[in-house]
Amino acid sequence: MASGGGGLRSKAGTARRAVQVLRELASLDQDTRLGVYALGRTAAEEHVRAERSPTVSPEAVISPYASLRFTERVEVGPRASIGPYCCVWGGWSRTWARVGAGALLAPGVVLVAGNHGTDGTGWVRDEPFVELDVEVGEGAWVGAHAVVVGCRVGAGAVVGAGAVVTSDVPDLAIAVGSPARVVGTREA
Repeated sequence: MASGGGGLRSKAGTARRAVQVLRELASLDQDTRLGVYALGRTAAEEHVRAERSPTVSPEAVISPYASLRFTERVEVGPRASIGPYCCVWGGWSRTWARVGAGALLAPGVVLVAGNHGTDGTGWVRDEPFVELDVEVGEGAWVGAHAVVVGCRVGAGAVVGAGAVVTSDVPDLAIAVGSPARVVGTREA
């Protein structure tokens, strides 16, 4: 019975906080309210739509704080784990971001299927986008805050924390640094 009472108090507290938030939203001007609504909707689409994608395994573990974009071109295998504050972004129009079965992405990892072009002299945002598939192979581990752009991390490979990977890492290799370089292998 004691736990039931605590649950009621918790629900009452949650309801009071919700009423408080609604009052605060009501006190905002209309443009600000619409902006908050749009922001919430965008965040919800980024985090929920990916879980509905047929290319994301129901056995994958994805942090609610991860960002999956262009999810129609994102594939996440069974038992893959995508940590908090990771960004897994498929290509703008045709390329894929793939996380293999059993792969681990530590917090803050960025996987991007392409990069902005830099050949011109105008705004970078107006340069052509260079699309390249990005993939983390089965059973690989990408350390915290590493960045992988348009290349493949091989099956069973390890990428050290903070590495910047711009060229393929072979299966079972250990790569570290910026730019990442292979420093060893996991083979016995």
